[in-house]
Amino acid sequence: MSIRYSTNWMGIASLQWYIDRGLTQKKTITMTADSLSVKFGGRKPGDTIEIDDVIETYSCGRLDFWNPEYSSAYPDEMGVPPMRSEDWNSFGNWLHTFESDGVLSLEEIVQCYEKTNPKIRWWKDE
Repeated sequence: MSIRYSTNWMGIASLQWYIDRGLTQKKTITMTADSLSVKFGGRKPGDTIEIDDVIETYSCGRLDFWNPEYSSAYPDEMGVPPMRSEDWNSFGNWLHTFESDGVLSLEEIVQCYEKTNPKIRWWKDE
């Protein structure tokens, strides 16, 4: 029986993760009459605030798959560490066309992907 896989995005959802890794830059925003902070937050048009703007996004989560060796109402899963979000999207789209005869490891699936696609850019904490 063929195994099909799909990505399940779970993050990166913390701005602090990006700040800690130097993946943000300071940006000044000027409030307009349409700004939510003006409509609901007590700010006035023309007020400025400084924010941390993410300059390089990453995604992580898991791969879900149905393992025919087990009868379960829920899919099995394997964790996927952070990779560039563009790579996550491309990898997830590719998975829609991929299947295997047995359950493969993440490393084996990535090797299959990288045969016909650019290498995945993983985040590596130093």
